[in-house]
Amino acid sequence: MKPLLRSTALGLLLLGVQATACLDVDDLVDQFCLDNPRICKDGGSDAGPDGNDILDAGGPDGGDAGQDGGDAGQDGGDAGQDAGPDGGLPDDEREPPGWKSVVSMRMRRTGHTATALGDGRVLVVGGSSTGDLSAVNPTNTTEIYTVASNSWSAGGNLGTARMDHTATRLRNGNVLVVGGRGPTGGALGSAEIYDVGANEWTAVSPMPGGARASHAAVLLPSGKVLVAGGGSSDADGLNTSELYAPDNDSWTKTGDLNVRRNMLTLTLLDGGVALAIGGYHRNGAEATAEVYDSNPPDGGWRLLSQRMGHGRNGHAATLLPSGQVLVTGSLEGSPGTVLPSVELFEPGSASWTPQADMREARFLHTATALPSGEVLVTGGYSTSYAKPRASAEILRRDGGWEPIAPMSSARTSHTATWLESGSVLIIGGTDGGVALDTAERYVP
Repeated sequence: MKPLLRSTALGLLLLGVQATACLDVDDLVDQFCLDNPRICKDGGSDAGPDGNDILDAGGPDGGDAGQDGGDAGQDGGDAGQDAGPDGGLPDDEREPPGWKSVVSMRMRRTGHTATALGDGRVLVVGGSSTGDLSAVNPTNTTEIYTVASNSWSAGGNLGTARMDHTATRLRNGNVLVVGGRGPTGGALGSAEIYDVGANEWTAVSPMPGGARASHAAVLLPSGKVLVAGGGSSDADGLNTSELYAPDNDSWTKTGDLNVRRNMLTLTLLDGGVALAIGGYHRNGAEATAEVYDSNPPDGGWRLLSQRMGHGRNGHAATLLPSGQVLVTGSLEGSPGTVLPSVELFEPGSASWTPQADMREARFLHTATALPSGEVLVTGGYSTSYAKPRASAEILRRDGGWEPIAPMSSARTSHTATWLESGSVLIIGGTDGGVALDTAERYVP
């Protein structure tokens, strides 16, 4: 992991600090570097070459969405983790900002996951080759993008074709894939682990709580993976959650969410606390959030008293360097209104604060934290299941949104993964008609 420049550390801090506060800047940056020794050189204020330690939450991970996701992730969606050395340009030869071309994937994918492997490669798993999100045509194929050579290679095949699953990088570098929708369209209870060194998948114990898709997952400090929510059908959501322990291939039921949540986001906060936000159920988009504390032996979920200003479904949740969580967009109501609204979660007070609206309404988009402390938002729908957008915008440090050049393709249900060389990798999705095999990078 490259250490941060002192000026970059300051940029990361400013997004979470009110402009009216009186700051001792040097003391603030020094304390940040002391609290984060592995991303500031020598744990102090004399930082070396630029780098970052930002998680992509989008999730989808996701998002993730989760850690998507995905991601969120992970998010998406896509709950992604930082990539490792990736053969990018030296620090004194930075790429000019803007969108960069990437060779196309070996096949079309939407509802897939993309996980940085920590060695300059990104693992893309499953998804559907059909652009209609209501159709199901999952694949068991995977492929790997190598940043240094701008090339794709085949990964090992899954034991079960799946889409709308989660993928979580474990502490040993392997990747756990859970649930999703299988070849018949039904939700899956199965799970598999990708061995990075062997380039092969191994089935592990299935979830005892049953099948789920469009759920969220996050790696806890203990090394266990928390899996929560999702659904067994499109009509409602689940309130169950489970813990997977890779060390002994076992699952443990870990208490029920207070609210059923399909297409929720799950974000890991400081101290081993996971924040579940929004999602939908038979009554519509949910405006509540709840937290899971992984430290007590019995864990459990606690519903937060303050509700968000809007129900959140198809939103993105992005962990900021300040420890706050930025929530963007939603599809709310029936037949559905797409929202540009943005809210900020403050973990210390467990409170929500409205922020400036995005320039465009969005859902099923991505939102990725940048090393500067800014946030890149791409694509998604701006009206209920009409044509997706190619547009992109950035939340600047002053709190305002700035439109930037659009992507080469309109896309939604895509993934966004931060690369340590200094760019965001956008992969696949659908343009509303067909699934996409295209990818592109944005250099801030």
